[in-house]
Amino acid sequence: MLVRDRMSQPVITIGPRASASGALKLMFHRKVYRLPVIDEHGRLVGIITRGTLLQHGAQAADPPVEAMMTPTPFTTHPLTPIEDAAVRMRDLRVGALPVLDQDRLVGIITESDVFDAFLELLGARSGSRVTIALTDIARELPRLLAVTASTGVRVHGVTALTDGAGPFAIVSIDQPDPNDLVRALHEAGFTSTEAHTRS
Repeated sequence: MLVRDRMSQPVITIGPRASASGALKLMFHRKVYRLPVIDEHGRLVGIITRGTLLQHGAQAADPPVEAMMTPTPFTTHPLTPIEDAAVRMRDLRVGALPVLDQDRLVGIITESDVFDAFLELLGARSGSRVTIALTDIARELPRLLAVTASTGVRVHGVTALTDGAGPFAIVSIDQPDPNDLVRALHEAGFTSTEAHTRS
């Protein structure tokens, strides 16, 4: 999955000479938490967040956006894998990355977009999931998929990972009751399974 598959577009932007109060009103009206700042030539020159504006909300003066924005924000490209964008956002401790294609702003990817993408990958929004402990992903995953196919359940996705406890797979299916799949996996020798049903 690439950034272009999950980024918000078209992007709501603001000019550097717009007032801070105007930027805040725009954010509340459009229900966004940040605005890329675009100059008269269409170039990205900064980003302003709702938090920054609210921190200075008690000031009598109404400064221009350019006085409060973060200049030259961190960016990403539409063809960047979404997990790379997530790592970059986490490492930089930013909540969003404007998306540039040949210096042209084409979208913005936010932490909410990334979160939604991972929820979809894990099949957390519908049906149920079964987590299966493995000893070797490459050797056991084909057999796990064969057992799953034999039950006739419709699979939304399969994720295989390794954490501190060892390798495991998550199979997301479209039915609320995963017991038939769990039973088939146990009969096939997969002894450590956990079923998760979306309530």
